[in-house]
Amino acid sequence: MNKQFFKNRRGKYGGISVLLTVLALVCVLLANTLVGTLAARYGWAIDLHPAQTFPVGEKSAALVKTALDAAPGATVQIRFCDTPEQLEKGSLTSYLYATAKDFSAREERVELVYHDILLDPESVSDFLTSTVIDPETGEETARAVTLQKTSVIVTAGNYHRAYSINEFFQFESGASSPTAYAGEKKLTSAILRAVAPENPVACLTNNHGEVYYDYEILYLLDDAGYRLDYIDLTRSVIPEECNLIVCFNPNNDLAEKNGVSDISEKEILDEFLSVPGHSLLVFLENRTPALPQLDAYLSEWGVAPCYAASGAASYRYMIRDEMGSLTSDGYTIFGKANQTGLAGELTGGISHAPVFQNASGFRVASGFVPVENGVYQKGDRRVTAVYESGSGAVAWANGKAVDAGPVGLMAYAEQTLPQGVSRVAVIFSVNFATEEWMQPGAYGNTDVMLRLTGKTSGLANTEGLPAVAFPSSVMHGLTRGARVGWTLALVLTPAVVLAAVAVPVLVRRKQK
Repeated sequence: MNKQFFKNRRGKYGGISVLLTVLALVCVLLANTLVGTLAARYGWAIDLHPAQTFPVGEKSAALVKTALDAAPGATVQIRFCDTPEQLEKGSLTSYLYATAKDFSAREERVELVYHDILLDPESVSDFLTSTVIDPETGEETARAVTLQKTSVIVTAGNYHRAYSINEFFQFESGASSPTAYAGEKKLTSAILRAVAPENPVACLTNNHGEVYYDYEILYLLDDAGYRLDYIDLTRSVIPEECNLIVCFNPNNDLAEKNGVSDISEKEILDEFLSVPGHSLLVFLENRTPALPQLDAYLSEWGVAPCYAASGAASYRYMIRDEMGSLTSDGYTIFGKANQTGLAGELTGGISHAPVFQNASGFRVASGFVPVENGVYQKGDRRVTAVYESGSGAVAWANGKAVDAGPVGLMAYAEQTLPQGVSRVAVIFSVNFATEEWMQPGAYGNTDVMLRLTGKTSGLANTEGLPAVAFPSSVMHGLTRGARVGWTLALVLTPAVVLAAVAVPVLVRRKQK
C-alpha cells in the first residue's frame, strides 16, 4: 500500500511537500533559538518605540509659571551632560530633551544648558554633589554623585539636584526596559522643587519597627514637594516645618506612660494635630500585629480597625475577593470609591481605581453618627470611608470567612480647629504605596497619594499628569473573573462558530 502510494505521482509530491515543510519549520526553530541565545548573551536589542515627542501640557506649563511667579527673579536651568546632537540621538534622552525644549520655549525663565562632560568635565564640578533620598532613613542628604552623559541637573539659585535618566521613565517591577514615559511629570516636579526648596517637611517615624517593602513612598513624597526627615517620636522633637507625619507599616505599638517611661506618643500626636494644617498618615495591612494603643488612638478619630475574635485572640481582617482579584490568591483587589461629600474631594476626577493588596479594613468607630453623604461626626471630628471593598469581597480571619459586608479600605478624618483643620488618613494596605502598584499608570494609586499629600501640604503637585505608555503586550487591570471570562470566550467561540457552520452542512448531506 505504502509503495503504491509513493509510486503515485500525487503521493510523491505530497510526501516531498510534507518533508520540506517539516525541514523549514526545523530551520526556523533552530535559527530562532540561535538568534535568541546570541541576543541574550551579547545584549542585542532594537528600540522599536516610535520616534515621537511628548509636548508639555497646559497643566504642567501653568504649574511651572505659577511657581516662578511666586519667586520673583528666579530662573531655572535644566542642565544636560551631553551635546544637543547626541541628546537627540539617544533612545531615552531624546524624549526628555524634547520635553525640556518645550518647557524652555513656553517659559523664558526656564533655560537649557549643555555640558560635554567628556571633553570638559570641569564644567560640572559645581554639581558633583546632589540632594538624594537615603532609603535607609528617609532623610534627604547631600552626597557625592557620579554624573553620566545621560544625567540631568536642575538648578535654581544656590539649589541643584542631579537626576538619572531612568527617573523620567516608569518600569514594571524587575523590568530593565521602560514601559512608560513620565518625563513631563517628573521634570515638572523637579522644577517646582528647585524654585521652592524650603517646602514643608514630612517626618517618617522609625521607632515602631517600620518595614518598607520598597521605597516608592519616599520618592512619591519627594515628587509631592515634601522634604523628608526621619524621626523617633520618643526621642526627637518634631521640626517646626513638619506638617505631615507618616507611620508606614508599624509592627510595634505607640509608647505610653508607664512605670518606666513618662512619654506618651498619643499626647505627642495630639499636640501635633492641634495645629491647623498638620496631618498624620498611617499604613496598615492584614499582616500588621495587633497594636492596641494605635488602634485606640485611631478610633478616637473615628477609624476602628476590624478584628475577628477567636477565643482569647483577635485577628485582623484579611480582605479577599476570589473573582475580583488581580492575583490568584484573591488578596489583590480594587477599591470602590465613595464619590460624594468629604470622600469625593479625594476621589473625584481620578479615572483609575487604586489597588489594595493584602488589605485589612475598618469600620466607623462607636459614637460617630452619620451626618451627610457617608460622613460620620463626633464632636469636632468627622470621618469617612474614601474607598471600600466591593460587593464580591469577603473578610477572612484566622483561616475563616468572618464577614461578607463591605469594609473601609481607606479612611480620612478631619478635626475642626479655630483657624482651620488637621487631618488623619489611614490606608489599610501597605502594598498600596509600593512600586508594583504605583508605577503602572493603569492604577490610581499614585494619583490618590498625590491628591492626599496635596491636601496635607497645600502645595500644587503633578497629580493628574499622565505617564505615556509605550506599546506593550502586558494587560493591566484584568481580575481573575475577567481572565476566566476571556479564557472561556476564546475557548468556546471557535467551537460555537464551527458547530454553527458544520451542523447545517452535515444535516443537508444526510438529507441528500
